[in-house]
Amino acid sequence: MDTDNLIIWAWISWITLAERLAKQGESVLIIEKRNHIWWNCYDYYDENWILVHKYGPHIFRTNFEDVKNYINEFTNILDYQNKNLQFVDWLFIPFPFNFNSLYKIFPQWYANLLESIILKYFKYGERISILDFNNVINKTTWIDKKHLKFLADYITEKTYKNYVIKQRGLDINQVDKSIFDRVPINISRDDRAYPNKKYQWLPEFWYTKMFEKMLDSKNISILINTDYKKIINEIKYKRVICTAPIDEFFDYKYWILDYKNTLFKFETYDLKSFQEWAVISYPNDYDFTRITEMKKFYPKSIAYNLDRTVICKEYPLIWEDKAYPVEIKQNLDILEKYIKESKKLKNAYFLWRLANYKYQDMDLTFKNALDFFDNLN
Repeated sequence: MDTDNLIIWAWISWITLAERLAKQGESVLIIEKRNHIWWNCYDYYDENWILVHKYGPHIFRTNFEDVKNYINEFTNILDYQNKNLQFVDWLFIPFPFNFNSLYKIFPQWYANLLESIILKYFKYGERISILDFNNVINKTTWIDKKHLKFLADYITEKTYKNYVIKQRGLDINQVDKSIFDRVPINISRDDRAYPNKKYQWLPEFWYTKMFEKMLDSKNISILINTDYKKIINEIKYKRVICTAPIDEFFDYKYWILDYKNTLFKFETYDLKSFQEWAVISYPNDYDFTRITEMKKFYPKSIAYNLDRTVICKEYPLIWEDKAYPVEIKQNLDILEKYIKESKKLKNAYFLWRLANYKYQDMDLTFKNALDFFDNLN
């Protein structure tokens, strides 16, 4: 079996690279271990014509013009401004935390006081991580510090601490700072999860159809339900691009890297609506971390008005598969050894979350793949 490019495992990075390489006339062989392609973006219609995302919701957002223009080649996009609620102290509050959250939780007089103090030190519309919020507190007057410290401790305890323990099995002090940058405090009344992103949308027919169009080429072959380890020695290739776990690629030579995963459990109800917003997270109560009501992503669909709905509950720390790198020192030390090993290989490249052992948003995965392709030529 001969190919110009061997691509291991299926995710946005390899889909993008496969499309680009095939378009310039190179052959591509993709090996996927699952029984479907598109990795965690896989979606399908159930028997009620409700569009179900098998591995939880993926809402696309970006500020990269080249990424937006590239995706527009393969799908129409529907504007979707993602808003999340969080279940805290038996209340549903907007998340990330903002002024609306403030007024949901505290008496109006105290929320007014906290808002006025916050606006002394932060600009309206600013987004700031809880870590940087705490740094500013240390520079305030003693009375302002007292109130802001109370608020910062409340936010940390109720929205971050227990979620990190549930989702990653780590103490809040063990996780990388970037985790907090992903869900900063919004110094505004904007309930959108990502008010700093210029483009926020969903593909018109969701991701499966979009990716099928991207890979519709005579130069691309795909093997599913296939363990690449069992056949890689039978394949002759000029270039190998791996998005599988880097420790697995090297047969765990320097020990096993830790990953966490999520079990997605679907439930169907004879209800027109299960919850107020599409996504509600549960950082403190219950075993699951999030509930998503699938049909609420497409309010103009036929399924939206059905007296039936599908929800997805996410249960963390299930070890059936690898999804989230655990970026703590002992794992990063092991990773460094694998990176050095990878640099010894000729025409072998490692991309995406598992191969790079670093969490990436979808748009950055597209961006990295496009930039990688440009640098190949």
